[in-house]
Amino acid sequence: MTTLLPPDISLKALLKLAGPIFVANVAIIGSGTIDTIMGGQLGKEHLAAIALGISATISVLMGLVGILQGLSPIAGHHFGARRPREIGIDVAQAFWLVIFLSMIGVPLLAATDFWTDLGGVTGEVKRMAADYLFWTAMALPGSMAARVFIAVNAAVSRPKITMWVSLGMLVLKVPLNAIFMYGLLGFPAMGGGGAGVSFFVLTYVSLFAYWIIWRKSAYFLPMHSNGFVRPQYQRLKELLKVGVPMGICTFFEVSSFTLMAIFVSRLGPAVISAHQIVANLTSLCYMVPLSAGIASSVLIAQSLGAGWPAVAEIAMKRTLRLTLSIAVLASLVLYLFRGAIIWLYTSEPPVHDLAASLLLFGCFYHVFDAMQSVSSFALRGYRVTFAPMLIYGVLLWGVGLGLGYFFAFDGEWAGGPYGAYGFWGATAAGLFLTGIALFVMAFWVARSFSKDEKHSSAEVAAAIETGHAGLIGTEICHTLLFFQQRLLLTSKSRFVIRTSRRSEPS
Repeated sequence: MTTLLPPDISLKALLKLAGPIFVANVAIIGSGTIDTIMGGQLGKEHLAAIALGISATISVLMGLVGILQGLSPIAGHHFGARRPREIGIDVAQAFWLVIFLSMIGVPLLAATDFWTDLGGVTGEVKRMAADYLFWTAMALPGSMAARVFIAVNAAVSRPKITMWVSLGMLVLKVPLNAIFMYGLLGFPAMGGGGAGVSFFVLTYVSLFAYWIIWRKSAYFLPMHSNGFVRPQYQRLKELLKVGVPMGICTFFEVSSFTLMAIFVSRLGPAVISAHQIVANLTSLCYMVPLSAGIASSVLIAQSLGAGWPAVAEIAMKRTLRLTLSIAVLASLVLYLFRGAIIWLYTSEPPVHDLAASLLLFGCFYHVFDAMQSVSSFALRGYRVTFAPMLIYGVLLWGVGLGLGYFFAFDGEWAGGPYGAYGFWGATAAGLFLTGIALFVMAFWVARSFSKDEKHSSAEVAAAIETGHAGLIGTEICHTLLFFQQRLLLTSKSRFVIRTSRRSEPS
């Protein structure tokens, strides 16, 4: 039986962890929102180029980043088990993966003709989209490296670091966009393509900030590895075992929207503009369940690492209750105020009216999207990733994207083609089924793990009541390790000085 305490899983602790993650995610999505609004004010051609560029970038980036996210539950287990040095070793393995994944992602994203031809765009839209994609391809290695630090920050209950860095980048986004999109300070006016240049600049600024914090913060010092760490087969194997299904899941989930945007591009600038507005709004709403899901994954991993599977189950249930309540409220707000909200994005009535009608699908599926998000991340905390990957593939790609493509461009027997409505209707159906399937699986897995609980119900209840002590104990542990390492370094330095003095010729 473990003598370690589980993490605090109270509502206050959940909000304390999920809140900064939410702000950070909103800041990241806010960057795309700024691109969408600033591009939309320049015209539908600029917005169409940005929509295509964002869709292709996210399709590649998030699939590869999903593999690196396998680090989060692994580091969370180490953190819960009070093994800080193991975290640094696995961080080093993640950076080796970044190098390898960059050799795949950069050439793929830099193949701009492939993406623009897939979207069926020509002329100025094609040129601006190609500019955007070139610069985001150059930013890809830095973006993946930054995501390693983001995964660790969440796993060790330090999401505020990600929040502050992301907010800083968001503040810089508008002036940098203005410089490169509008041609200020002597730079050429690149229109929609200029948003890709600002993405490149901000990516490496944020990476530098994360690296400085990791190297200099006393909190992270006990997690640093001792010197250079070579690739280690067993650790890479474990990281890939958890991360590859997560990456494929992420790719299925994200690309079901981004590839839809690329295919919708064939329907003309007005349609892709309306689609991009709705996609951005639903993505902003999705940040709440995404943040809560990440928080639940962290708490579950830490609970399992400390040897408390029953606490992990309770954390998952609490997160689901909170998230679904917020999702219902968000859907009602979107439905009631959709017309006024969409006017913030566009001044063109045809684009506004189409976006308002497409948003009805988002109002319907958002609750089930929240359900699948929290359930999926909870399963990641349990390191169950293969079965969710199959569910995402069949339902999000098969039902959502596959049937969506059919009804968008064909489906005469059912009264089609339905254009963008075909895509959004099929996507809503796919997310409904995905939410139900993952919800049931998450409860079954949590129940299975809880059967191995070695503590009595009274001990579990007492541990939950005093779980905050576990976090306090962790803080004390990190502080003691920091001063211990400083003492050892000081002693070692003195020994070297004395030895060198004794070896000096008299």
